[in-house]
Amino acid sequence: IITIWVIIISTLFIWKISCSILISFHHQLSPEERRLLDSIAWPETPHVPVPVSLNTTSDPAHSTFTILPVRAGGQWHVGDELEALIQIGDFQGRPKQYGGDLVIARLHDPALSAGVAGRVVDHLNGSYTAVFPLLWEGRAQVEVTPESMLMEHPARQSFLSLFQSGSVSETAVCNFCLPPTQPLCNYTDLHTGEPWFCYKPKKLSCDTRINHYKGGCNYYLKAKEVTLFQRGKSSGIGSPIDSI
Repeated sequence: IITIWVIIISTLFIWKISCSILISFHHQLSPEERRLLDSIAWPETPHVPVPVSLNTTSDPAHSTFTILPVRAGGQWHVGDELEALIQIGDFQGRPKQYGGDLVIARLHDPALSAGVAGRVVDHLNGSYTAVFPLLWEGRAQVEVTPESMLMEHPARQSFLSLFQSGSVSETAVCNFCLPPTQPLCNYTDLHTGEPWFCYKPKKLSCDTRINHYKGGCNYYLKAKEVTLFQRGKSSGIGSPIDSI
């Protein structure tokens, strides 16, 4: 028997990329490469009027979800997939008519320390479907987190690396994009092209890096961003689904 709980949680982040990353693509792409690019294509959004009204931004309190019934009828079983239909609304209570929101979904059981990420499909009309594989028997809880993102400071979350050679050790700041205010160590993945940089230690070379860990959070919030954070706060809306 699997019992599903559903929670929709609000988390609003306002970012805006302040640096550019040059990505080059081959003109000739195979059908598989084109399918991969299409699968990660970001949907177009309508023109945003200036000044921006916070009332038209995504509001979890006015967003709804529905657990879709089992396609074959009956009960859910281990190995099945659970689907949740999500409709995003704005602060005026109106359903959004376009996609592009970042929606993070997971299914988990804190008692078992078990969890799995959901696959989210953007229908480009303000609605989304989250699909979860049911991998264990018992209770489970679904969390759906819509996040509005405008990236201005990509390094809000800081990361650090320790460089060490013999008895000499130094710690340096790392991130996927760093202002070139000092020499950088480039650790960009040669196979995927995923960028990663650290500031070069003053005494040690780049190849003496031995570990990596998360630092603190830097919140560069403007007045409207603070308001959006406050408006987006919610303790979460949960409702039990009948045991199945």
